[in-house]
Amino acid sequence: DLADEFLQTNHDADSWLLHVEPFDPHEPFFVPEEYQALYPDGYDGPPFDWPPYDHVTEPLAAAAHCKGQYAALLTMCDRYLGRLLDRMDEWDMWKDTMLIVTTDHGFLLGEHGWWAKNRPPFYEELSHIPLFIWDPRSGLAGQRRQALVQTIDLPATLLGYFGLPLPADMQGHDLRPVLELSLIHI
Repeated sequence: DLADEFLQTNHDADSWLLHVEPFDPHEPFFVPEEYQALYPDGYDGPPFDWPPYDHVTEPLAAAAHCKGQYAALLTMCDRYLGRLLDRMDEWDMWKDTMLIVTTDHGFLLGEHGWWAKNRPPFYEELSHIPLFIWDPRSGLAGQRRQALVQTIDLPATLLGYFGLPLPADMQGHDLRPVLELSLIHI
């Protein structure tokens, strides 16, 4: 709601940065009933919306319930992001607004017999995170890149977008050259 309010106030202004850092989707997987109702499971055991960072040892019904709680939370987050994207459509912000969507890590929901994160081995589900970037300077959409990039590259990319010099000690790289490559169409 605060991000939406910010866009309503500033959508026609220049040179602003909105960083939305929602804690969700994150444990505990607490969501309003309207989202839980989308994933009914008949589970009647003790609350299970915060799996341990450990091996999966819970009964199948509890594990399925926990996965449903996560799905409900992810659906809620998806709808909130959709509202912001709808605002960008409404105000035609795509022509001059960069959008970056990413996360800090994945989350195991029983894959490989594990719950959660931060326990080796670091499977692809934990370390291969999504990164979506819209850069209106290139206008390229619907493409994927095979380049290895890191979160440390995002500040350099933002500075480049705003035309600001990179500090001499900055270790990240502006991703503009990667974004402007036309490699794989999806």
